[in-house]
Amino acid sequence: MLLNMQAIVLAAGKSTRLNTGNTKLIEKICGQEIILYPLAILQDLAIPTTVIVGFQKNKIKSVIEKKYPDSITYLEQEEINGTAGALRLLQSRFQHSHILVMKADLPLISPDIIESLYAQHTATRAAVSLVTAHNGDPSGFSYSRVLKKGAKISIRKAHELSIDEIQHYCCVNAGIYLFSRSFLEKELDKIKKNAVTHEFHISDLVNIATENGYTVTTTIVPFDQIRGVNTHQELWAIEQIKRSELIRYWMDRGVRFSSAQTVHMDLNITIGSGTFIGSSVHLLSGTRIGTECTIHPFTIIDNSSIGDAATVHPHSVIRNATIGAHSNVGPFAHIQEESTIGNNCSIGNFVETKRVSIGDNTKAKHLSYLGDAQIGSNVNIGAGTITCNYDGTKKHITHIKDNVFIGTNNSLVAPVTIEQNSFTAAGSVITHNVPENSLAIARARQVNKEQYKKKSFESHEPAQRIESKESVSFIGAYKTNNDAPTTDQ
Repeated sequence: MLLNMQAIVLAAGKSTRLNTGNTKLIEKICGQEIILYPLAILQDLAIPTTVIVGFQKNKIKSVIEKKYPDSITYLEQEEINGTAGALRLLQSRFQHSHILVMKADLPLISPDIIESLYAQHTATRAAVSLVTAHNGDPSGFSYSRVLKKGAKISIRKAHELSIDEIQHYCCVNAGIYLFSRSFLEKELDKIKKNAVTHEFHISDLVNIATENGYTVTTTIVPFDQIRGVNTHQELWAIEQIKRSELIRYWMDRGVRFSSAQTVHMDLNITIGSGTFIGSSVHLLSGTRIGTECTIHPFTIIDNSSIGDAATVHPHSVIRNATIGAHSNVGPFAHIQEESTIGNNCSIGNFVETKRVSIGDNTKAKHLSYLGDAQIGSNVNIGAGTITCNYDGTKKHITHIKDNVFIGTNNSLVAPVTIEQNSFTAAGSVITHNVPENSLAIARARQVNKEQYKKKSFESHEPAQRIESKESVSFIGAYKTNNDAPTTDQ
């Protein structure tokens, strides 16, 4: 256990090198804000934590409070005067013997780093312990260097060091420190303002400790685990590492990826074994995919549940929805906003659903909009069907009960109910409720005008004869004697 320790997370900086005008700490990596990664580690280790905020403090606090509404405390650094300036704000509030201080942009950090640092710090009774990493070419990254020669440890800027020193004596400073409380109480006020930056730097405490004979220890970890975010290139590199970790995790659990390097995957998802993920698929936070599913290329699934053995065909978008087991969706389907699709359903190409509940074994295979509807089981939705749910002021519900057959090119004007075992004829505009076991026909009667000419083309085009088609004995386009064409001379 990590006893008698508190943590301070430095989150007041302006993130100027990212060049976005916003704090980097609310940028997302694999669906989670950067600031939440180190905080999650500290919460898992049960370390009391204070976040030092400054620039865009409300945005940072809002992100944190959504996940940790009660367990994090805050202190504002009104004057941005450096990392040691931030630490001084808490000097009167030190309550534990060991003070962990770390920067906030550490999205790849693991609990092992903190535990190893604590173990070495307490075993050696060090005044200062810090995390470092080897990097073959640190010149391209925005890190200070830890120069270690014999027992002497100092932190320097890269431009202050020779090439030989960088290659043979240097490690990258991770920005993670563990101080003894007694050391900070004696030495923190001795830090002088930097002549170039006009700030107080926490790294100067390492130099002060070495010069005054305190014990200073280092814990070396892989560089990838302590990468920080200062530029968009670094943000991109970290996201690639994190996403690769996630993909390897799911591969180990029986998930196959077609082109893993093209898949966008967020942190908070689950995938069942035996599932296939195609190229360029986006699996966003809150998504749950069952076993033996097939997710074809260029699909986006956001905060949605996909049942076992379901298939999502290419170029489909599914947001805030539930798809039942053994169902087929797409291609080019748009399932969104509180849509619930039952088991063994088919939602085909260019079908959009919104705030819809669909029962088992129902099919809507072509070119339909189904919004604000309650649709039962064993229903057939003909191509071109639209639920007309909006009257210009508010939305209305369409109810389609079990075993209903909706003909092609229907407009269902809500509020309306189609009772079970009923049919609607092709081309109908349904404005009234349809009783059980009924056929509803709601379309204009066909009129053929024989020998018809458009006056504006009389001298240019021969007369065209409009001929009616043969009767079709198909219930989805059911015809009666009353539908027979009339002739208007």
